[in-house]
Amino acid sequence: MSADFCAGYASGAIGIAVGNPLDILKTRLQAGTQRQAASTLPTIASGTTPRSSTAKPWASWLRGAAAPILGYGALNALLFVTYNRSLALLNTGNIHDTPVNPSGWSLWTAGALGGLATFFVSAPTELIKCRAQVSQPPQSSLNVAKNLWKHAGVRGLYLGGGVTSVRDAVGYGF
Repeated sequence: MSADFCAGYASGAIGIAVGNPLDILKTRLQAGTQRQAASTLPTIASGTTPRSSTAKPWASWLRGAAAPILGYGALNALLFVTYNRSLALLNTGNIHDTPVNPSGWSLWTAGALGGLATFFVSAPTELIKCRAQVSQPPQSSLNVAKNLWKHAGVRGLYLGGGVTSVRDAVGYGF
């Protein structure tokens, strides 16, 4: 189980570090800030920020990355553990036995259960990430999380969580 957890955490954190620049571009395009989105791609390629030459290198494309790097590491760890244990339980009746030839249905069900389990991490992580990426003036992930908590408590961290849980369960199932 610890190997599942460690592999999941490492893969989640590395995946975000590599994919965050493109995610920022996507989020800015979706948020309707075309001018800002258009300036993002060249700054990603050059490693600079558009604001000034004194700004920290890479700062513009790391914006909002703290929550997903921490969150998606935990999310993947939870996904890997839940998936593997569910698959074993569905096929052997014991969470410690590895199935030899699992059925397609048990593979899908284990993936869906893993997706449902990730909801507790993915809903707040994605909300914080998206809000940090489009915030004006720029805010850190921590400030976004503090504001959500201050204004709506735990419930505020799970805005859109129902849709996220369905998306994750079906997506990870497939």
